[in-house]
Parts: sequence; structure tokens; C-alpha cells
Amino acid sequence: MWSLLPKFIDRLSEWVGKASAWLIPLLIAELVYDTIARYVFNAPTAWSYDISYMLYGAAFMGGAAYTLLLDEHVRIEVVYEKVSQKSRALIDAIGYVVFFFPSMGALLYFGTEFTIKSWKLLETSGESMWSPPIYPFKTIIPITALLLILQGIVQFSRCIASIWKERK
Repeated sequence: MWSLLPKFIDRLSEWVGKASAWLIPLLIAELVYDTIARYVFNAPTAWSYDISYMLYGAAFMGGAAYTLLLDEHVRIEVVYEKVSQKSRALIDAIGYVVFFFPSMGALLYFGTEFTIKSWKLLETSGESMWSPPIYPFKTIIPITALLLILQGIVQFSRCIASIWKERK
């Protein structure tokens, strides 16, 4: 059963990441539409700014766990590429404990507080005249933070397994 859980988390991260990628063509279409409306027809939209940051934010956050699954997050390769697989796993494991889990825990905690407050206020965006509801968008923060933490646990456990495998 425990071997099924990491596979499920991997598949969930992959699905959310690939689904989030479909927000990018929508974002491009929205920006092209707004640019044409603004500069060709001299009719700027009231909603473009809000839609663009919501689409970009959702795509960015939705793809974070998938990017972790693919091991594509930024790291300093100068040292990393010159060490053994066991050393890489050890560096990654330390990075998860020291940097990843504390920062993702803070993102989950404060993102949840932020989202709850937004839902209680039925917050709207004050960025444009359109002023759409923003609380559903803010809900993405704790959901994707939780998914990122789950994927981090899976990746961390793989690091530990790699370290132990090399010891034998």
C-alpha cells in the first residue's frame, strides 16, 4: 500500500501540472486580445490585468509540484554535477530538511490563513475597475502548497532510499 501512495502523488502532481499548462494558451489568447483591443481599436479591457495575473499565478503554482517531480527546479550545478549519486541524494535530502520543508510549511500555513481571511471577507481585487472576486484564486495557494509538500516528501524519501541503497 505504501508503494502506491508515492505513485498516486506523482500522478496527481503530473496531472495538475499538465492541466495547469493549459492555462498558458488561455493567458496568451487573453493578452493578444487585450493588446489588439487596446492598440488597434483603442478599446482597452477592464478585466485583462486581473485575468492575466490570475491565469499566470494559477499556472505557476499548479506546475510547481510537477516541476519538482521532474527534478527541474533551480540548483547550482557546478558542484552538484561533479559528485556521486549518493552525494547528490545527500545534498538534496539536506536541502529538503533545511530549506524546502520549512519554507513550504510557512507557505501552507500563511497561505491558508490568507485564503481563509479572503473567503471571510469575500475579497475582491482592487487592482482594476472590474474588481472580480479574488478569494477563489487565493485558494490555489494552500492547495498547491500542500501538493508541493506531498511531492517533496516523496522526493525526500527517494533521496533517503538512494542513500541507503548506496551504503549496501
